[in-house]
Amino acid sequence: MRLLGYIGLCFSAACAVAAPSEPGLALQLEAGGQSDVRIDRLVALHVPAGEVVSPFLPVGPFKAKWTGVLVSDLRADVRFSAVLTGTAKCTINGQTVFDGTKGSAITLNKGENAIVVEYTPPATGDATFRLQWSARTFPVEPVPPTVLRHNPELTAASMAKREGRRLFAQLRCAQCHIDTARVPMAGQGMPELAQDAPILANLGERYTQAFLLAWIQDPHAYRPGSLMPKVFSGDLAKPDSRAVDLAAYLASQGTPVGGKIDTTQSTTGGALFANLGCIACHTTPGTAVADAGNRIPLSHVAAKWQPAALVEYLQDPAKLYRATRMPNFHLSVEEAKQLTAYLLTEAKGTLPPAPKGDVEKGATQLVASGCLNCHAGAAIPGRPSLADTLKSGWTKGCVADAGVARGQAPDFALSPSQISALRAFGQTDFASLKVDVPAEFAARQITQLRCAACHEHDGKPSVWSTLDADCKALRAAAPKKEAKEGDPLPGGALPSLTWLGEKLRPEWSAPFIAGQSKTKPRYWLIARMPAYAFYAPGLSTGLSHQHGLSCTLAKEEPVDAELAQIGDKLLGATGGFNCIQCHPIGTRPATAPFEAPSTNLASATERLRPSFYKRWMIAPTRVTPDTKMPKFVDEDGQTQITETLDGQADDQFEAIWQYLRTTKTAK
Repeated sequence: MRLLGYIGLCFSAACAVAAPSEPGLALQLEAGGQSDVRIDRLVALHVPAGEVVSPFLPVGPFKAKWTGVLVSDLRADVRFSAVLTGTAKCTINGQTVFDGTKGSAITLNKGENAIVVEYTPPATGDATFRLQWSARTFPVEPVPPTVLRHNPELTAASMAKREGRRLFAQLRCAQCHIDTARVPMAGQGMPELAQDAPILANLGERYTQAFLLAWIQDPHAYRPGSLMPKVFSGDLAKPDSRAVDLAAYLASQGTPVGGKIDTTQSTTGGALFANLGCIACHTTPGTAVADAGNRIPLSHVAAKWQPAALVEYLQDPAKLYRATRMPNFHLSVEEAKQLTAYLLTEAKGTLPPAPKGDVEKGATQLVASGCLNCHAGAAIPGRPSLADTLKSGWTKGCVADAGVARGQAPDFALSPSQISALRAFGQTDFASLKVDVPAEFAARQITQLRCAACHEHDGKPSVWSTLDADCKALRAAAPKKEAKEGDPLPGGALPSLTWLGEKLRPEWSAPFIAGQSKTKPRYWLIARMPAYAFYAPGLSTGLSHQHGLSCTLAKEEPVDAELAQIGDKLLGATGGFNCIQCHPIGTRPATAPFEAPSTNLASATERLRPSFYKRWMIAPTRVTPDTKMPKFVDEDGQTQITETLDGQADDQFEAIWQYLRTTKTAK
């Protein structure tokens, strides 16, 4: 295969476009005489046999059609190809550039280029499609999401329907409005239907009564976007007596554990707040103003938590709330105490004392107000069924626009667009709740879990990377420690999310996201990957499917011992690429990692898909533009080490892979 080097030509979505456009292409789907549209960030899909291509379409044969524009910074010659089962056709500006068997070259215009890709899967087996391109200046690679745009008018209605479906599941509408015919049991169909609510046991051990009242009275005043509705009328200045009684009852459950925080650890905790990326999702606790980045405020945290309980919570946020979006950083007790000291010392928000409530009446309210519908899964008789609510067209109750039409229904603080989305979903037959598409689940959770707060995604910088000045100030305020060789470093680049599904083996990524992995690939970073155990399996599968890849990798042939021996030499400084300079290899340390410490290469074959490894080795800056990894391959597919395997990059990189399969990561 002829390998083409990277000279500097790049494509991006930064060019001005004449028509309104948003990232991704519009994917039009047809199955069983029905149609649907969604946004796809890549021209790729993988649908295992027997599964649906869309939650709004029946299982069975389907057709897919991506439309939009491909935006090029320069006028350039490229060639398109694909990896697929079934048949496909791709046209650019009306010219066929791929017909399912071979591709042809085309000159892209500077700016917008109309793209249409049509795909029909095989009659049996999995449906797989991945559109690729190449040019004189770069080798074969997936068409990157940064160059794809579409007119949102084509997808607005269907994406609103999807947003309504997500809200219906996450707001747990079916916990009150039961309909076993339309809504499957938790654990079946749409994964979000299995999300739970926090366990209400021993709240008095954890929270102050003043906060419990404030939260019950109006949760959205303290946590914008909370899934918890406002159930009672009134406000904190004049709270509803039912809220007062309920807060009194909940506060009576459990006794706060004694102990004080060590305020001298506050600045150390502040540095931890910066180094772990807490600041990417949360405003600093001393900040009381609204945040343009939609970060979650913490100004009330001292008025909320009992100190010892916060220390315990930070060590395992999912202990009493399995589906929490707050991840587990595997903090030590000392780290949790340091963070607690920072949060409680710096948070200046106050709450008025809670009026004395009637504990017995509060216990009654726990049932009467429907709290146990979500917090214990206990159905409360007398609630209208889902079928009954649909008779109003969802213009009353929880989805009323405002005021009188809501009546006594809970207030979820829904925006007008969210109300419209729920009503759009309410017009469907709800069959979409009984199935799911992993690629769509992954897209939802990347947003819901705020993955892009810490990681660059599709060309957009992370929130964390824009807060460098704030992070430096927090680190500077902490006590200085004598630096030692090998100490983790703050501020290092985190891996991008863009190619994650193409990059990682699912059998490795699932336990890693779940926090079950004992190794830290980027050992030199202070930052650490937190655990999202509830979401990990679906994320791992969905990311793979987004890239048109199966979660089942082909079994590799036994290691070629002769090639492995050559690969060992190629990793070294004499007659090789000197990979050992930056990378440890098993138990062998890197010889000079000071400028660019890197992952232990012994873990590469455990973590990486072989196809991604080869793409990375050929043109690393096409994957990560700011990487310090050098490029060894010229436009003819040759490396500078011509005396080994005739200088053929493909063969040399395969030899390295064979050797790495024989190594083990140091524990």
